[in-house]
Formats: sequence, C-alpha cells, structure tokens
Amino acid sequence: LALSSVRNLFSEADLHAEEVGGDFAGDAERLGAAVADVHLVLREHFGVETVDGAGLADAMRVRLEAQLGGVPELAPHAEPLRRLFADLGDLGRQEVQRVHGDLHLGQTLRTARGWKLVDFEGEPAKPLEERRLPDSPWRDVAGMLRSFDYAAQSVVKDLHQLGDPGPQIVYRAQEWRQRNREAFLHGYVERRVAGGGTPLGEVEQALVDAYEADKAVYEVGYEARNRPGWVDIPLAAISRIGAPS
Repeated sequence: LALSSVRNLFSEADLHAEEVGGDFAGDAERLGAAVADVHLVLREHFGVETVDGAGLADAMRVRLEAQLGGVPELAPHAEPLRRLFADLGDLGRQEVQRVHGDLHLGQTLRTARGWKLVDFEGEPAKPLEERRLPDSPWRDVAGMLRSFDYAAQSVVKDLHQLGDPGPQIVYRAQEWRQRNREAFLHGYVERRVAGGGTPLGEVEQALVDAYEADKAVYEVGYEARNRPGWVDIPLAAISRIGAPS
C-alpha cells in the first residue's frame, strides 16, 4: 500500500502528496494510533520500569563502535552520533516496557477492522534474552519512521535502474516521507496522550532522534553486508536526524 502510494505520487508531475489518489497519510495516522494502542496494552499487562538514560546511550554507542570498523562511510558521522547518544544519557531515568522491538511497515496488516501488528519476536539479530528486555516505546516509533523513508527510497532505487530519476523525484520522495512521518506521529501522540501518556516534548523528541539514529546505524551495517548499493539510504538519514528543521 505504501509503495503504491509512492508510485502514484511519482507519476504525477504537478500534484502534491495530499492531492494524489492513494495518499497514504490517513493510513499512516491510523497506524500511529494502532501502535499507541498496542503500547498501552503491553504496558497494562507487562508493567513499566525505569532505567538510567546513560545505560541506553551506552548500548547505542557500543552498537555504533561495532559498525564503524566494518563500514568506513560511517566514520564522518561518528562524532555527531556520539554527541546525539550522549544527549540521551543526560536525560536521566526513562520509562521502559515490553515493546514490539522490530517494527516496520512489513510487520503490519491493514484489515477491515483496522491496522494490526504482527511478528512480536523482536529484532532477529539480537539474542532472545535481549529481545525480551523492556525498552522504550520510542524504539518502535523510530523503526516505523525509518520504514517510511525506505518505502519512498526503494521506489527511487527502482527508477535509478531506468536512468537518473531527476531532482523532482528526489523532492517528491522527501515530500512523501515527511508527510507520512508527521501523520504517523500525530496519530501516535494523540492516542498516547488520550491513554495518559505524555505529548511529544523536547525529551520525547530527543528519544525519537536517538532511537532513529540507532536504527539507522544498524541499517548501515545491514546494507553494507547485503545491499551495498543501498547504504546511502541510512547514511542520508543519519545526516538529517537531529538537524535543525
């Protein structure tokens, strides 16, 4: 569904994302609400803990250092990433709970009764015991935000096989990504607040930035090993994350 929406937008020369048939933003917003609902249910049944933000930041730095040795292209981004993770460590204690752990568009189903999430086994590359540990719900949010980027950029990659898609396609990909990110976050935060959670303030945005960067660092390593021609997608994301709007 998301890929079809991207293709529809790319096929229109003079229409914006909200004007094109197949606009995904409504679905993205409802998906955000569904993810918030799942987090509220997991919170109710498995409880909530608090952990030191410095511990979360240390784990992200460890993952970064592990990738730096195998992906030279990541090196120019190392210091900004270290600073971003250090900012997370300065936030103090953070709530953690049972989460999905490997959330992206491929782990969702749109049914007649709304969006459903599937495959709760967590990140396959992590040991089982680590996957079972409580984590911040913003990890799931960050995973979905990265998935919107991949949906748009994967269609751009397809067009590159036919030649240079041109600057308009690049702009349209950014437009689609940003529109659906905002819609998803709006749906998630609105439902989160209705369930007693906090809105998206400075602390929450810092968590989103850190978790999104952490996910992109993982993606850099994955692409370097499996699809070297795609490593530019997460590298570009790392350049954007935390940058001024």
